[in-house]
Amino acid sequence: MKEIIYEENTNDNTEENTEEDIRENSEEHIEENNSDQNVRESDSNFSAKKSLGQNFLHSPQAISAMVFATDIKKGDVILEIGPGKGALTVKLLESGAKVIAFEKDDRAIPFLRKKFPDEIKKGDLTIVHEDILKLDIENNPYFKASKYKISANIPYYITGELLRKFLESNNQPEKMVLMLQKEVARRIVGEESKKTDKNGVKIKKESILSISVKAYGTPKYITTVSRKFFRPVPNVDSAILAINNISKDFFYEKDMKIDENKFFEVVKAGFAHKRKIVVKNLEEIIDKETLKRVWIELKIDTNVRAEELSLSDWKNIALNTNCFPQKSL
Repeated sequence: MKEIIYEENTNDNTEENTEEDIRENSEEHIEENNSDQNVRESDSNFSAKKSLGQNFLHSPQAISAMVFATDIKKGDVILEIGPGKGALTVKLLESGAKVIAFEKDDRAIPFLRKKFPDEIKKGDLTIVHEDILKLDIENNPYFKASKYKISANIPYYITGELLRKFLESNNQPEKMVLMLQKEVARRIVGEESKKTDKNGVKIKKESILSISVKAYGTPKYITTVSRKFFRPVPNVDSAILAINNISKDFFYEKDMKIDENKFFEVVKAGFAHKRKIVVKNLEEIIDKETLKRVWIELKIDTNVRAEELSLSDWKNIALNTNCFPQKSL
């Protein structure tokens, strides 16, 4: 029996945004394609650099899944982070996108310019030699477009900082499709706990990371990609994660605006000590009487832990503690 390259996400009941043939391709087919790709790249004298967290993706099917999940319309502006040898870049351009590729690696710049001379000349591809984490998103000529999406196979170590940078920005992308560590992607979506709600539905175990992402968009676990399809082979499997419907609407409630920084201060405090019930953790920043009143009004279990509270629970706590709602302008 042939080995299927992707592991289905059986915990997600939503419709998978991947093509049927992507899920059905076998390892044998992948290796055949990769052998040709390795021959083409063997003369480049350009190998992955550990210090930059580089793991080059060698799976045409995974790349196709990323492009499909990005839902590209002709002329869409796509920001790619760390294009490396341009494997994903090729497919993004073929989809009709205008690609802005940010690359930190000095060695990759001449390689990419040589690989895509026509696309660069036509203005379909812009290569920027810059560290994406140092980029000023809100005051940058490359972000003149009012709308853009992100599609990228990013170094694992920049995941948290990259998500904060773009999700918290006043110039947010419409959508982000990222290749991440599998376990990080699962944490962002929320893992099922053994407990159920009053309707018998299993409660999602949340984390600071999952709440931080869900406050700005809707994360969706697309599919798992085995570590064997990266070079060099990392120690863990990866996953494609899409974050849809990105906005700051969550922080507005009628004529009130919740201060983002203070909201996350409360969330962080709630998760400060995992073994403590959340109300005890919050007593560090909110007085006991206020918390008692809020817990009664919202009918929250006094023994609940932070991981058992949903995004809406945290919002209701924020709005009812009167700590930081501000009049919306």
